[in-house]
Amino acid sequence: MPARFRSKDATVRWHGTDSRTPAGHTLALGTDSLGTVYLWLFKGDQPTDEAFVGSIMIPDRPGVAPTAYDAGGGFAGSVYNEKETLAKLVERAAH
Repeated sequence: MPARFRSKDATVRWHGTDSRTPAGHTLALGTDSLGTVYLWLFKGDQPTDEAFVGSIMIPDRPGVAPTAYDAGGGFAGSVYNEKETLAKLVERAAH
């Protein structure tokens, strides 16, 4: 399932925190095995399969809104504000 994070299939280009990152979480930016760009969200400070919370798929063409997915790969909405969407993914994972 492409919207899920699997470390064996991912190429992480950047990992860390920034102004969008929910407290107690970390981000990773990279590509899946198909070359699709994702911003992945993890609980804690390491991008591991077990810590995966959700993702935002970054479109490869202009005019298309990024799409959020929960940890199971389920659709979690279109993204208009990354910080708000990441917070919603954390909330969704808590339930």
